[in-house]
Amino acid sequence: MYDVIIIGAGIAGTTFASKISKYAKTLLIEAQDYKKEIPIRTNVFPEHNRPFIKEEIDWNNKGIFPSPHTKSNYMSDEFNGVIDSTEFGIPLGNMCYTENLLEKLLNQLEEQGGTFKSNERISKINRHHDYLELINSKGESYKTRLLALATGSRGFDLQRSLGFEIPDHYTGALIHLFGDENKINENLEYNYVFHINPKISTNGPFYFNKGKERIATGFLGGTNESKEAIIEKLDRILKNYKRIQPIVDGLKYDLSATVAGEISKHPIKKFSNDRVLVLGEATGLVTAFFYEGLLPGVACADIATKTIKPLFEKDSNFNQLELKEYDKEVKRVLFPYFKNGNALEYLIYNEGSHVKSLWRLYTELLNENKLARKYIYEAYINQDLSKHNTSNDRYVGEKWFGKLPTLSKITLSPKFFKAMLL
Repeated sequence: MYDVIIIGAGIAGTTFASKISKYAKTLLIEAQDYKKEIPIRTNVFPEHNRPFIKEEIDWNNKGIFPSPHTKSNYMSDEFNGVIDSTEFGIPLGNMCYTENLLEKLLNQLEEQGGTFKSNERISKINRHHDYLELINSKGESYKTRLLALATGSRGFDLQRSLGFEIPDHYTGALIHLFGDENKINENLEYNYVFHINPKISTNGPFYFNKGKERIATGFLGGTNESKEAIIEKLDRILKNYKRIQPIVDGLKYDLSATVAGEISKHPIKKFSNDRVLVLGEATGLVTAFFYEGLLPGVACADIATKTIKPLFEKDSNFNQLELKEYDKEVKRVLFPYFKNGNALEYLIYNEGSHVKSLWRLYTELLNENKLARKYIYEAYINQDLSKHNTSNDRYVGEKWFGKLPTLSKITLSPKFFKAMLL
């Protein structure tokens, strides 16, 4: 009998496993074969993520965080809306080699007596009055007092079987471009490029995350687009889209190495039930506009640990009423910050004809308005997201609305008003 079993060894699952295994007998299960390879990822890891992993991860570990994140470029077809941390203070955060972060957390799990099993798929979960029974595809079973689902968008069947909703999900694609460090620095000044073009997607950005000797790039496609179509589209973009050719010039990529799959957003109504917690992307807790997925992973893991530890100490039966504190705390910590993303998503991600012009005006605003840049900078480095200053977001929204032509103000004022209330 395990105290805790976690399904899914992405950022949410491994962080939770590293934290909770200090106090409980823990098993972490991953369907992918991590012993063969942990898939590489180059991600943005903002300063506001740091408080959630400060006990587990050294912020100065260059194997995990190869370079500071100093510049973000919110790019339209005409303007570079650059947030440069040197204008205001400390870096925006770090760039992250997420495979190395996961490996570090997995090592900590095992050093603390926990067990990790990869290349193993759970096919069924049975409820009993005082434990849960997990059965894998080979017919083997495990028992646990508490289960955490950290399966992202790859465990919807299990999620449904336990009485949870599933979040909205879309097909996305990611690929890495490779070159020597000098070439990458020559091509790309910014650590992070966030670009919107409605011809690419009306659900999410096209982006570049810059590491050393590699750049991750990709986009979020539509609900009904196949993985094959998304990969072909990504290849066409990289070869033909003029706006990004200076970034990709001289870099190499292997199209067969493209990662394509479902990506979730928009939170489900509840994140806990009797003896079960849902963590990270499986909850739909991904910032709706910026598509920031590591934040809810590390935040949910930290909050779950703080919720669960005292329950173990009093020999709890982990009923829904006790675990509901996890839901409350997740919402308290993350939802104030997420409001801005919800508003931006409502204004930008749609099929309307104003998408391109709205995004151009937003990037122009950042280009010319120092206070708007400062407020975005402060959101990157905020150490307590529950105290995110929504009045800063309102200021940016009002200045953005003020840049609209008169006719567009009349047409779009109801949308801007509603966005401020989301």
